[in-house]
Amino acid sequence: MPSLTLKGIPTEVLDKLRALADSERRILNQQAILLLERAVSPPGVGFAAAYEAVTRENGPSPLADEDVTGLRERAGEIRNLPFEEDAS
Repeated sequence: MPSLTLKGIPTEVLDKLRALADSERRILNQQAILLLERAVSPPGVGFAAAYEAVTRENGPSPLADEDVTGLRERAGEIRNLPFEEDAS
């Protein structure tokens, strides 16, 4: 498997990376790879765009407008969803 050596990492950056790895129960190498993967991956789809695509493909939603608003609010509270926050 390929490897990468980074030199000159600022102490503050390394400290933050270690703290993040510790808080997410990963070793430093795993955390660095995860963050690099996220940085080079295409951005996620926002909730509004995903909802619009689903309704366009499957027809009108059976959910009331207030249900959709509740889902959007709840999506912001849950970690690791495949959605990014909408710009609006």
